[in-house]
Amino acid sequence: MPSEDMPSGPLTILLVEDHLPHAELVKRTLQAHQIVHRLYHVGDGEAALAYLFRHGAYVDPATSPRPHVVLLDLRLPKLSGLEVLKAIRASKELHTVPVVILTT
Repeated sequence: MPSEDMPSGPLTILLVEDHLPHAELVKRTLQAHQIVHRLYHVGDGEAALAYLFRHGAYVDPATSPRPHVVLLDLRLPKLSGLEVLKAIRASKELHTVPVVILTT
């Protein structure tokens, strides 16, 4: 039985990864483990914050839904993963979203 915190439909995942082969590895892993998900991928820290705070191209919640989890690379162009994490944790809206740190 799902808890009230768990989504009843697909898990919405925001993948923040600038290296395309690493992003592809994450996508294949999710598929291989049959995790029901909707994956949204951005390639840098600025795009991650724009998505999360619904700015610019990500203003529409229908095309940029709030993620259930963020998979966050630490080494990103424009803004580092640590800067993105600090902004998430400082936000009243986002501070409870789980963030999984990815790094090589």
